[in-house]
Amino acid sequence: MPAGGHLLRRQQENSTCENPLVRKEWRSLSLDDRKSYIDAVKCLYGKPAVTPKDILPGASSMYDDFVGDHVLQADANHFVGHFYAWHRLIVWTYENELRNCGYAGAQPYWDWSLDANSVEDMLASPVFDPDSGFGGNGEWVPGTPENPEPGVDLTVSGELLALDWTNRTGGGCIPDGPFANLTIRLGPEDDVEGNERCVRRDFTPVHFFSSGNADSVADAMAQPDFWHFSERTQVTIHAAGHAGVGGIYGTLTDVWSSPGDPLFWLHHTNMDRAWWSWQMKNLSERLQDMTGPIVPFDYTNALGGNVTLDFEVRTNSSVNVALPIRDLMDIGGGFLCYDYDTLY
Repeated sequence: MPAGGHLLRRQQENSTCENPLVRKEWRSLSLDDRKSYIDAVKCLYGKPAVTPKDILPGASSMYDDFVGDHVLQADANHFVGHFYAWHRLIVWTYENELRNCGYAGAQPYWDWSLDANSVEDMLASPVFDPDSGFGGNGEWVPGTPENPEPGVDLTVSGELLALDWTNRTGGGCIPDGPFANLTIRLGPEDDVEGNERCVRRDFTPVHFFSSGNADSVADAMAQPDFWHFSERTQVTIHAAGHAGVGGIYGTLTDVWSSPGDPLFWLHHTNMDRAWWSWQMKNLSERLQDMTGPIVPFDYTNALGGNVTLDFEVRTNSSVNVALPIRDLMDIGGGFLCYDYDTLY
C-alpha cells in the first residue's frame, strides 16, 4: 500500500484512539529501541523521494521529502499562530513513515531541560552519544556572523544574527556516531535545487542554557493563553534547541533546512510535548484555544488576521495531508492517537 493509503487507514483505525502510541524521552529507551529508531531513520534515507522533481528537484530520498517540505513551508509556518499545529502534523507524519520502516515504537523526544544545567551535562547528554545516540559536536571552525569562515555556509539568520555567539564551540561536520558526515541535499535556506554538504553542529551553550532550562519551561507553562504561550516559546525553548546545537554554522540553526539534522525530530517532538503539557493544565478550555497571526511576526494584525480552529495546515512530505487545526488539537481524541510518558 502506498504511504498515503497507509496513513489514511491509520486515521480511520485510530478515530477512537483506544491504544495510543506512547512517546518517550530518548534516554529512557532501551539500547535496542534506540538502535531500531536510528535504523528506521536510515531506512528513510534509502527510500526514493516521492515529491515531484518540479517541486523538489534536489531531493533523492524520502528523508529529503521531509526536509524539503520544511524548506518550502518554513516562511509560512514560523512565528505564526499555526506553528505548533503544523509541526504536530509533520512530526506525526514522520513517525508514521518510521513505522513503515520497521520501527515499532513511537517518535521519541529530547527533553533538553534535563541537559541545560552545565556544559558537562550538555556534552554528556545521551542524544549526543556516538554509540547509542546521534553523535556529537562538530570540530572547531573559526568565524563570526560578521566574518564567517570562507567556504562555510552561515546558517544563522534574521534576529538571531544580533545574539552573542562568542560562546560557540564547533561548526564542523558531525564527527562520530551513526550520522557522521551525513549528507544534506536541500538548503541552505530555501534552496531546493540540490546542494550536497555535510550536516554540521556548532554547540553554543549560552543559548542552550539561557532559554532551554527548567526555568524557561516553567515560564512557558505559566502563560495564561495560547497567544502568549506560542509567541513566547517560539523565541525561548524553541530557539534554545536550534541555536544551542546549531550555533552559526550548524544545520539546526537554518530555519528552512533544519530537519537535515535528525535531532530536529526529537527537538520538535519535545516542543509538541510542551504544548500538550500546557494544554493539559486546563484541557477543556485549551482544546479550543487557538489564535495567533497568519502572517509571520504580525502580532499586531497589521497585515492579516488570526488563525482559528478552521485554519488549514498541510504536509507535503511523504504524503499530502491537509487538515483544519481543530483536528490536531487533541493528541488522544482522534486519529493522531498518541500520548507522552511524562509531561511538564
